[in-house]
Amino acid sequence: MARKVGLGQKKELDAQLNLTPFIDLLSTCVCFLLITAVWIEIGSVEIKQSHGTQAAASKKISYDLDVVFRGEKSISLNLKKNGKRLKAINVKGNSFEDVLKQLDTAIVDKILGLKKKTIEIASATITPRSSVNYGQMISAIDVLRKNEIVNIGIISARGR
Repeated sequence: MARKVGLGQKKELDAQLNLTPFIDLLSTCVCFLLITAVWIEIGSVEIKQSHGTQAAASKKISYDLDVVFRGEKSISLNLKKNGKRLKAINVKGNSFEDVLKQLDTAIVDKILGLKKKTIEIASATITPRSSVNYGQMISAIDVLRKNEIVNIGIISARGR
C-alpha cells in the first residue's frame, strides 16, 4: 500500500489575539492627544489674493500699490492707476521700526489722501529682497492691513 504524503493533522487557521492591551494603549493615546490639544496655538494671517480672484474685471478706476523692499532700511512705494505709475515714494529710516512708522505715515498722507480726496487701494503687492526676513515682511503687511488694504500679494524676486 502506498502511503499518502501530507495528510497529517490539520492546524486551525484561527488565532486568538488578546485585544485588551491594544485597546488600553489606544485609549491612553486618545486621552493624551485630547489633553495636549489645549496647548496647540494656531496662528494665521487673513489676507486676500491680490489678482485673479474676481470673475470679471470691473471698469471703474482702480489704484494698485507696489511695496518694494530696497534694503533693510529702505522701502519704495509705487502707486499705479490702471497699470500706469502715478507716484513713486521712497521711505527711509535709521532702523526698520522707523521705516515702518514712515511707511504708515506715507500711506496715510501721500497715498490715501492723494489730491485732497480719499482713494481706495484695490490691491497691493510686496516684493521683498533676499536680505529681508519673514518678520519684516509680515510687519509691512500689518501696516498695509492697518490702513485697510486687504488684497495683498507677494512677488518673489529671484537674485535680488
